[in-house]
Amino acid sequence: MAQEYLLAKNKNQLGQIALSKSVFETIAKIAVEEEEQLALADGAFRSALTCKITDDQLIITLDVKVKYLAKVEEICARLQAKIYDSISHMSDYSPDVIDIRIVGFLFE
Repeated sequence: MAQEYLLAKNKNQLGQIALSKSVFETIAKIAVEEEEQLALADGAFRSALTCKITDDQLIITLDVKVKYLAKVEEICARLQAKIYDSISHMSDYSPDVIDIRIVGFLFE
């Protein structure tokens, strides 16, 4: 069963810190918005950005649209690295899977 939060790795005598999956979704969304060559795909039936936590594994899935004639592989690799680095630095937790799915193109 999927959890709604992750326990932070650092423990002390005062208690534990739990991070909600919405924290990771927000960090990933900001990373996508900073990228000029792509945008989150707006879906009517489901969210373009999902985060699942199962067995203490953080899995992020993004549905994006890429600008026409852009270098898709390079852009997606850069976005994966940016999301990984951002989450690692802000939460002291590293995502296990960052799955970027190209669902369309932007003709602008």
